[in-house]
Amino acid sequence: MSLRVEAGFEHLKDAFAQVMAREVEFPLGILVTVLGAKVTANTSHAKIVLSVFPENKEKEVRDTLKEYDHELKEGLMDELRLRRIPRLHYAFNTAEAYASNIDAVLHELKEKGEII
Repeated sequence: MSLRVEAGFEHLKDAFAQVMAREVEFPLGILVTVLGAKVTANTSHAKIVLSVFPENKEKEVRDTLKEYDHELKEGLMDELRLRRIPRLHYAFNTAEAYASNIDAVLHELKEKGEII
């Protein structure tokens, strides 16, 4: 992938993060971080990768984003100065939860004396 395309993805990620922070009110106790963004070649679809804490609140975050879809698209249109905003799709990064589970298992095995 060219550097120009990668820069466009980074610009979309930053713009979405700014608009989301300004426009969206998530339920109390939920932290959402924008990790990445990609757009299809014809710019009709965009995938936004998010990290959610606590991990079990992904459904609430997805519902909230769906509720604020119009505001997000308008904010992106203003922020990026685009005529057409792609359809937004959300993916959730679960790597942190997976790493946390591995860490818990390793800690448990150390406590039992099965590993050093």
